[in-house]
Amino acid sequence: MRYFRRLTLSQARWVGIDAAFVLALTGAALAGLGSTFTESEFWWIGMLGALLAVLTTVVVVVMLRWPSAVAALLVVVWYFLLGPVLTLRSQGLAAPGPDSWRVLVDEALFGWKDLLTTLPPVDGESRLLALPWLLGLVTGLLALVLSLVRTRRTLVAAPLPLLPPLALLALVILLGVGRPESLWLQGGVFAVLALAWLGLRYGRASTPVKSTQGQLVRIGTGAALVGVAGLLALPVGTWASGGDEDRVILRSQVDPPFDVGQYPSPLASFRRYVELPKGKKSALNLHDTTLFTIEGVPSGARVRLAVLDRYDGVVWGASNNAQPGAENDTYQRVSSVIDNPVEGTGVDARVTIGPGWSGVWLPTVGALQSLRFLSEDQEALSESFRYNLGTSSAVVPAGVHPGDVYTFTAVSPRDDLTPESAPSSNVGAAAEAAGFLDTQAVQWSEGERQPMRRVLAIARHLKSEGKYSDGVIESEKIYHAGHNRYRLTDDTGGVNSPFVVGNDEQYAAWMALLANRIGVPARVVLGAIVPDGGTVTGADVHAWVELQVADGSWRTLPTELFMDDDRPAEQQTIRPQQLSGSVVPPPAPIPPPSTAGEQNDADMRVRKNRSTAKQATDEVAGPVAQWLGRAIRYVAAPLLALVILLSSVVVAKLLRRRRRRTRTKVSARFVGAWRELVDHARDLGQPIPVGFGVTRREQSAEIVSPGARTLAHRADSHVFGPRVPRPRDAEAYWREVDHERAAMSASVGRWQRIRAALSLTTFRRTQ
Repeated sequence: MRYFRRLTLSQARWVGIDAAFVLALTGAALAGLGSTFTESEFWWIGMLGALLAVLTTVVVVVMLRWPSAVAALLVVVWYFLLGPVLTLRSQGLAAPGPDSWRVLVDEALFGWKDLLTTLPPVDGESRLLALPWLLGLVTGLLALVLSLVRTRRTLVAAPLPLLPPLALLALVILLGVGRPESLWLQGGVFAVLALAWLGLRYGRASTPVKSTQGQLVRIGTGAALVGVAGLLALPVGTWASGGDEDRVILRSQVDPPFDVGQYPSPLASFRRYVELPKGKKSALNLHDTTLFTIEGVPSGARVRLAVLDRYDGVVWGASNNAQPGAENDTYQRVSSVIDNPVEGTGVDARVTIGPGWSGVWLPTVGALQSLRFLSEDQEALSESFRYNLGTSSAVVPAGVHPGDVYTFTAVSPRDDLTPESAPSSNVGAAAEAAGFLDTQAVQWSEGERQPMRRVLAIARHLKSEGKYSDGVIESEKIYHAGHNRYRLTDDTGGVNSPFVVGNDEQYAAWMALLANRIGVPARVVLGAIVPDGGTVTGADVHAWVELQVADGSWRTLPTELFMDDDRPAEQQTIRPQQLSGSVVPPPAPIPPPSTAGEQNDADMRVRKNRSTAKQATDEVAGPVAQWLGRAIRYVAAPLLALVILLSSVVVAKLLRRRRRRTRTKVSARFVGAWRELVDHARDLGQPIPVGFGVTRREQSAEIVSPGARTLAHRADSHVFGPRVPRPRDAEAYWREVDHERAAMSASVGRWQRIRAALSLTTFRRTQ
């Protein structure tokens, strides 16, 4: 392969044609991001990058005849020199410098991840514009450089520059959204341009021939090239023109890195918003504190603070991917405009955070269409903002603080719920978590068959049979906060108590769990009812339940449908709960006495003596057990490990000795016996030469043993002798070697023998 060395008129014409096709194909491929960005500025920035890369390549490689690496270096310079003013203007980093370059490097490495984890369409002025800028530069450079490559293999040289535009088209489709931007542009126009350029390049590379056979070869080769191009375009065209369900995109395969489950459930702090008894004050109580002020929504509107769709037996919490089969129920990065198609009433609101609200949860209404922060740190808040399309809830991991202001537009969808509403069957893991309420789910919905009617029957039962208590006055402190499994069942006021007692926290938890257990998808919403004037305080905070109907939308089941405001009496009249089925066991005429009441004084004394004796035993055994545990941990365990390690060396030598002594070939047994003697001498510290080229007689001269020379001669005579040695001769030789090894060991001290047994010298590679 070689590059052009002279720029004739014909060559200049072909370079211009290649450059024009590179720009046209790049433009057609980049247009696929139209559904991803809110404006068309991304396309002009990407095309400017492709144009700069093409011009740089023409000047450097074609005209100046410099290597293409110089052109690549200049493209990198363009990326960092013009990138800030083109892509980072809205971030205030238009001037080239360390800060802007750091952002450009970050976008070059992780821009694809930011794009995939941002709900489309992306703000047309965001820092993500660095991605099309980089794609245009790289595609223009690679495509034109590959078009200048010359080789005798026409089948390789002709389609080579098509690879970068094809890769760009595939990448744009994978990074895009479920619906294609333009079938004609991404599929038809791109394919026509690619085939036309391929035909021109093949015609230019082919030499004119006059024979019929040569013409047939050209026609056949051209047909083959068109076929190959068609095969290449087929999967790309299928991806580009496929339906929303069949379109392959990375957005549906990549899980956003943001984990909302790391934040505690706000429902568990519901008692911060309840009214305290007169005369009692708490710095944590927010009942009369302004949480936020909202303008642009009518009084009575429901403001969503947090949507909780996962129950783990302890709390209802927020999570990603809680709804089976849904792809939009994750908290993702969004821009100022949100693609959230919902029918309903439009809302244009302004929110000012008050002194009583802080944290990560952002108050919103309905389904957001756009949101813009107006605070001084609006850039940090916008970058941190995450929104969940499936739950219509928002979080700001950076945290909102008193004085923060933001505006949003939203749509309040249809929210009516009737007994005839057909529920969805898309029940999540909460149905399994609610298994401990099986009895109540059956009994409280008895007489109804339709799932939605069963849910409403349970709601009526809770309202008619339950009592309301915040557990803050002295006589009601037995009704604890929380909505864990014990509080909902066996604690005072749980479903296994004579009376169900709680506030919004417990009732919403019960209702959502029971609905899921029946088979109706349900989740808990912590929110506020907007009062007259729009100033929301802790007194306006409530919890309600949302149920999913057959069309996939969620409808509100207000708290007042399953919770009454009747307070429990100080001494409730006990009414037995129905246990199972329709048969109720008669109440016992006399309440059974407790176990403690049955004990007499003698029993109490015996138990007390036993307890005292046990305590004394524990006081003595405690330090002993502690000392014994430390001894085992710090002394016995290391010693045991050391013994195992050292004994493994001895076992390895015994296994090696056995292997040498039982070789199938008898002559190899003599060789093994001699090696056993040499290894023993080396373990004792004798410098015995080993390795290729060293004979047994040379080794015997260095072994400190009177019988070593004789043993070396005998081993050579059996190994190289005229007759095959017999097994009994090998056994006799091994006995003599063992006798010699014992004599060598007896000539040294005990510690030297121990060190020889544990030495690893003979396991090393021979020198």
